[in-house]
Amino acid sequence: AATWSYAVASSAAFLYFGLNFGEEAGAATEVWTMRACIVQGSQQIWVAALWYWGSELANQAKTTAPPWWIVLILWPLAIISLGFGYCLQWGLPEYYRQVPPAVPNFMATLFRRKIVLWFLASEILRDYWLSGPYGRNWSFLWSAPIPKGAILALIIVFFVFVWGILMYILTQFAKVHTWLLPVFAVGLGAPRWCQMLWGTSSLALYIPWAGNAGPYLGTSLWLWLGVLDAIQGVGLGMILLQTLSRLHVCATLAFAQLIGCICVAVARATAPNRIGPGNVFPDASSWDFNREGISGSPMANWPFWIALTCQLVIVFGYFWFYRKEQLSRP
Repeated sequence: AATWSYAVASSAAFLYFGLNFGEEAGAATEVWTMRACIVQGSQQIWVAALWYWGSELANQAKTTAPPWWIVLILWPLAIISLGFGYCLQWGLPEYYRQVPPAVPNFMATLFRRKIVLWFLASEILRDYWLSGPYGRNWSFLWSAPIPKGAILALIIVFFVFVWGILMYILTQFAKVHTWLLPVFAVGLGAPRWCQMLWGTSSLALYIPWAGNAGPYLGTSLWLWLGVLDAIQGVGLGMILLQTLSRLHVCATLAFAQLIGCICVAVARATAPNRIGPGNVFPDASSWDFNREGISGSPMANWPFWIALTCQLVIVFGYFWFYRKEQLSRP
């Protein structure tokens, strides 16, 4: 029952984003930006906490009984979650309780928008190549050879302070330039791909020129790439909000989640990195340039370049279709 409840709640995550915005409510663009940044920022902090919990459980023996103080953490979190549910049920304004209007030819109008088709296509390209090493990428954060307190401090610095500063700057600019956040986010390129390459290819494990600060620098760069990836996620969401109605946004996210689930399953069976980074994120530490030369480089593999090309194609596609369908062009 617990697994079923978790699966249902996780599958409804797209509603958490899509229904938090409404073009009919008269909210300004900077309000949308602030909401999106708060949603994404709080989510990445929670994910980091969950991965710490998973890393601790993975390092324990199978016969080890859970400590008694876990109850002091889980029960308050459960009560807080129930409080969130109560606030959502009884605290929202009447605007969020109205019945959605009937939209004639809803599916036809949805798939007529090229930005929707590209959003779904980008989901396929991203999930097929990046879903495999997702867990290993996050495990890098808590397996770094530095004290756990230092990792927590770095998480607070990047996911709270750096994220808050960027959130404030982007929100202020959104008051005048509504297109800035989407264009800036897409212009970041492929930060998630860079983060996975940094975290899974052994590049971050050995930074000789940094000395004893190498592990701290490697973790900091990983967190910085995570911040950029979160900004890109907010920007892509803003692209949908600026070009589609609220109902179309929810339907697009629902289709993207369905396609993503199928793509992850297919990638688990057929992708070159289905059981490890493989040649998609090759181990650069095993390359000896003097002995193997360029031809022996771990980057000289077709999966590496195809995966990178797919991520860059996503960027160029968003630039092209967002410009074509943007409602408020500069």
